[in-house]
Amino acid sequence: MCWIGTFGNPSWTVAWPFIAMFMVFKLAMWAAIVTMVVCGIRWLRRERHYGAPMGPVEILKARYARGELSKQDFESMRQDVER
Repeated sequence: MCWIGTFGNPSWTVAWPFIAMFMVFKLAMWAAIVTMVVCGIRWLRRERHYGAPMGPVEILKARYARGELSKQDFESMRQDVER
């Protein structure tokens, strides 16, 4: 079996690993670019909280408004926090 072509150029049997590596590298680069774009969009769209942090009563009010707490739970926790 001849590994060298007619004019001294390597045949496809020698070059195929390099072609495969190039294709894998190209696919990895595109995956990295897409990942960076998606992460960049998520970073730009993240919710930003400015101002003073919420106190315990404000947190309880927000949880009560979302329906996480019943009225009895809210009142008992508020009384515990305000003491």
